[in-house]
Amino acid sequence: MSRAKELKTNQENNLNLYELFEKFVPEKKSKYVDTLLRLMKKTRNIDEHVDEIKEKLFTEFNIPKEEWEGFGKLQIIFFYRLIDTMFNVSDLQTFQKFCEFNERNLIKQNDLSKYNSFEDITNSVSVAEMISQGKDLEKQVKVVLDTEEWLLVRPLTFQSSRKYGSNTKWCTTQENNPDYFMKYSNKGVLIYCINKKTGYKVASFYSLDKGDPEFSFWNQKDTRVDSLDTDLTDNLRLVIYNESKGKGAKTNRFLLSDEERRKEEKNLKIGYSYKSGSVPVEELGNDRAERIRNRLERIQEEETEMPQEPVMEEERVEESLYENRENLDVPTQSSSSFNFGN
Repeated sequence: MSRAKELKTNQENNLNLYELFEKFVPEKKSKYVDTLLRLMKKTRNIDEHVDEIKEKLFTEFNIPKEEWEGFGKLQIIFFYRLIDTMFNVSDLQTFQKFCEFNERNLIKQNDLSKYNSFEDITNSVSVAEMISQGKDLEKQVKVVLDTEEWLLVRPLTFQSSRKYGSNTKWCTTQENNPDYFMKYSNKGVLIYCINKKTGYKVASFYSLDKGDPEFSFWNQKDTRVDSLDTDLTDNLRLVIYNESKGKGAKTNRFLLSDEERRKEEKNLKIGYSYKSGSVPVEELGNDRAERIRNRLERIQEEETEMPQEPVMEEERVEESLYENRENLDVPTQSSSSFNFGN
């Protein structure tokens, strides 16, 4: 018997709705079970609900709607409720990546019996993504440290932030929402620390804004932690300290040339709203598509009246204030509610 057939016929892996619903009726009489199942299948708007589930499964997991042909409506609903309640969408998406990478021989530990948690899967995928991303992002990061075991980088673009921060919950890696990354890259020193052997990641952020000080560390779940509670060694913490608080330290954004900045803005199409202030409340909802459309409209209007060079020069001036504020009597903008991870 093949392994696939063994799994399909294993009672523990199979679910019989009849056997479950007969527990609701006296003496398990079939006429009542039949009536109960029939009534449930006539639930109001069940067809629309099933269509929504199919669409969601396609959007989130790229499962074609045709894959559900032959499955009953109650089966589809039960399946969706199971994964929606018991599992994390990102875990399942990462598992799909794991399968893809393993088929491409990019997963170092290909003995699947060694994996005992989704965290193990996530860490392996993180290592595989570093291998697969090639050299196209090398110029989009500043390498702080690169050893046989550890890679410490400062992401300079949103693309590099998403790549090196993949499989984390960091706000600076949110898909289709570069606002947080722009905030932190403009405000201070953002470093991603990656264990090249295990895939473990931790982020550090040091604010160069003296009016809004912060030196924080964040685990992969985007929970703020003490640096001593991470896997970072004393030497790594020293490297992070020197990079963040060393003389002449610059923000991540400042490390880009004006030309690279223009290219980044053109790619993101987000205008210039990230230069000051905190993220507006209305931008934290689920209306990102509408927000992006509005921004594109604003950009089209601005492109006809706003020269590029002055904008870049204005950003340079703003960032220079961070470096020289101790010697200048210049008030700085403070955003106390702006914390990494929000």
